[in-house]
Amino acid sequence: MFIACCIGPDTPPNKSTGDSNKRPDNTPSKPRLGHSGAVSHAASSMKTIGEERRNEMVDLYGKHHVHDNDSILNLTEPLKLTQQGTALTIADEAVNFLEAYLRPKSTRLETTAPPPKQIKGGRGAKKSSSSSSSTVIGIPSELSSLGDMTMDEKKAKDDDDDDSARIAHIDEMRDWLLGKPLRLESGMYGPITAFVSYVALCVQAQRDKAGSTAGIRRLICPADKADYQPDDSDDKTRIDIGLCSMDFDDPAPTASTRTPYHKLLAVVEAKVRSGNFKEAWPQLYGYTRQLYQAQHNLRSAWGFAICGHEICVCHFGNDMAVSSKPMNITTPKGRRSFIELLVNWSICEDFQIGRDPTIGYLPDLDCWQIECPDDTARDIDVESRRYYFNEVVCHADHLFGRHTRCFLATDTKPAVGSSLVPTVVIKDAWVFAKPSTGEDVRDETKMLKKIRATLGEHIKPEDDIIYPEIVMGGRVSFVLDHARIEDNTKVMYQGSDLADKDPDHFRVHRRIVMSQIGQRLHTLESVDEFITVVCDVMRCHNAIFEHCQILHRDISDNNILVVKQGGIARGLLIDFDCAIDMSIERTEPPRPEMTGTLPFMSINNLSESNVKRTVLDDYESMLYLVCWSATLGIGSSQHHREGKDLEKLPIARWRKLPIGAIIEAKSTHLGTENSLNTNIAAYFSSAKGSNDANDDPDRNMLTSFVTILRNILFDNTSEGVGPECRGTSDIELPRVRPSWLGTGAEFLSALDQGALSSARDKPVVINPFEKRVEKCDIIVKDLHVFIGGFWKFAMKRQSQPKPASQEQVEMAADDDEGKDEDKDDAVEDDDDGDDDDEDDD
Repeated sequence: MFIACCIGPDTPPNKSTGDSNKRPDNTPSKPRLGHSGAVSHAASSMKTIGEERRNEMVDLYGKHHVHDNDSILNLTEPLKLTQQGTALTIADEAVNFLEAYLRPKSTRLETTAPPPKQIKGGRGAKKSSSSSSSTVIGIPSELSSLGDMTMDEKKAKDDDDDDSARIAHIDEMRDWLLGKPLRLESGMYGPITAFVSYVALCVQAQRDKAGSTAGIRRLICPADKADYQPDDSDDKTRIDIGLCSMDFDDPAPTASTRTPYHKLLAVVEAKVRSGNFKEAWPQLYGYTRQLYQAQHNLRSAWGFAICGHEICVCHFGNDMAVSSKPMNITTPKGRRSFIELLVNWSICEDFQIGRDPTIGYLPDLDCWQIECPDDTARDIDVESRRYYFNEVVCHADHLFGRHTRCFLATDTKPAVGSSLVPTVVIKDAWVFAKPSTGEDVRDETKMLKKIRATLGEHIKPEDDIIYPEIVMGGRVSFVLDHARIEDNTKVMYQGSDLADKDPDHFRVHRRIVMSQIGQRLHTLESVDEFITVVCDVMRCHNAIFEHCQILHRDISDNNILVVKQGGIARGLLIDFDCAIDMSIERTEPPRPEMTGTLPFMSINNLSESNVKRTVLDDYESMLYLVCWSATLGIGSSQHHREGKDLEKLPIARWRKLPIGAIIEAKSTHLGTENSLNTNIAAYFSSAKGSNDANDDPDRNMLTSFVTILRNILFDNTSEGVGPECRGTSDIELPRVRPSWLGTGAEFLSALDQGALSSARDKPVVINPFEKRVEKCDIIVKDLHVFIGGFWKFAMKRQSQPKPASQEQVEMAADDDEGKDEDKDDAVEDDDDGDDDDEDDD
């Protein structure tokens, strides 16, 4: 079971292109394998998704978790001295009151405590599952009218009511705090809820005394319902209890059934057995992943693991999850630590609890406002520009990594009641970088500006190449105490011992605005459109590499947008976070980051070999993308496979961990043309209504596309490309010189070094991927010709009138039949009318 903390009403439901937060069934999610082997869930059954996620979270926990680091408790300590004093005052009063009333009832004055009153502007815990009592947070009827009391009398009664409410919560959690053994996890709901409610009442009391000058920003209090599946969950996991971060001006909410993830601040995984953290953490990882996916303005996340009477808090960053030492809730020290944490959460800055201060929801306009930086600006007043959005085309749906999000936005503030018309795409991501922008060779903003300037000069209108055009961009910053602060991982971990711990994992928060508006690949309507789009993307890729020397290195469905021009679907290559500018002299090797979506990653990329990454790897990724899409079904004319159907096909092995199994599957399937056709192309989706898949022209075109592309990549026979460059597996040279080698340099070198004579039973091994790098220029020329030819063919087919589909023919026939029936009825009516006229005569 687990407990969630809610952010509150300032985070409304996500508005996405398509179905809320859920990506299309046939769209692979995008992992970042710098954190090891995240899995794509394209077209998977819910059961399969659950199993793969559990395995993935166990793997992530083993590689990314840092235990017993109490310095993360400093991350939410209030920054201002006055607020630190307020936090200390509240914590002292809460601790003293709790410890005084925690003694058994027989040793203190009996107090008949009415049901606790509702926290102002917050939510109260519903009926407890604890067998000791059933407490409902609400305003009791006997306190609803204060009659003709004086102000002093009313204040005194309010103080008595607050004490009564707090005592009731103490009674609710007494057994848990005193170490009574727990039998059921559900028995923890009431005590934990009561503890949080108790602290919230103490915070509320201080706010009532000091007003807004106290610097208290929010209340952390229980949500309405327990044990439910959030509305925006993409799996079947259930939340036991929610905790909400409520502003003081927020009205008390009406009863809610299933508080969604987009209102959650943190998740708490609870286990009844003390010390059972090893089981709790992977589950917590899975729930926290959903927080990132559901919230546009989440820059980091918090979570709890409560095992028996021990509490650990965990902070989730881009590359690691850091947990504190266990707080023993049965000791005064442990109780105080938990109280101080909740009090700090009520007072600290928004960015300290994980919110992005540069993104906010505007309820009057029903849209989001986002600040976008311009790193060319020098005036602090124009350093950023405000945009507005309510459509999301890419969610941060993985626990670790860049947390990339994409929004369709406009810089025109909409009027109340008017619709928002997007004019740009905004990309938001946390990327590896150097602290100094001058040393950052992986700066996507710089690359896009180089692409805009260089291709703007070299690409002519008749070339008809679509390339990304940046409007503005740079590193995100926010204002704190009248000073602008760059948002990066050093700021994220400020106050802990992690701020400067790992310079190799320094990330900056980058935001880029691009002028083209596009949609995802799943919106394509035909195979002709699909072929045009993928060829457009590779033509753009070729131009960027030729003129800018920038290698993309991450071809996937998530990095392709569909742009309509005059009704024709065109393709746009985006996301250069993983790109490398080959023209820059490097003094250090590339970062050890394996990046991509498993079904689309090249064998060389998956192997993490020392073979140089080239254009050939990106073409190989495109080959996998076309195979994957053709198997699932493209456009409205083809059958689309469900998850359970894909699991039965060989291509499903392209996304099933471990990595070695994926490498083996791809090497086998792409090893020969026959293997590709037998294992992959034979299962391409066919057109609706087609009785013979072999007579399906769309299917045949896709088969031809992948077959030719595969042969150029892995079996190229152009002049200068020898047999040592062919295949997907190592080539072993026997000790007897093969006739096909001729005067091959590999053999002669081995012979000169005495390798064959000294180890006659050990053949010489040749890596064809390494050999193909040496012949890359020859192979790439063939690829350019191939892509250009298919692009012209698909563009021509797109512009031609489309023949009616079988479904359209049947609908037209039904319409004609209906018209004939109407005509017959009209004739009969006319005949009846004539007869009537004759009778009248």
